Amino acid sequence: MSKPQSEYLFVEVAAQRCLQLMRGARPKIESDARKYSTLAIDEVEAGLVPWKIGDESSDLVMASTDGADEEE
Repeated sequence: MSKPQSEYLFVEVAAQRCLQLMRGARPKIESDARKYSTLAIDEVEAGLVPWKIGDESSDLVMASTDGADEEE
């Protein structure tokens, strides 16, 4: 996995991942971070968050998840 090349994409992916963490997704790294946003940034910087650019009918950038990280 790679991290986004532009700052805009980086922020969008980190924001999407932050929302996933706030909704109960498990962190992909061990961290002392207390904020979801800091943890999300660390994960994106490490290249652990898969992402893709969607089509016109969906969000432009989506941090994808396979569902295994999310608690129900």
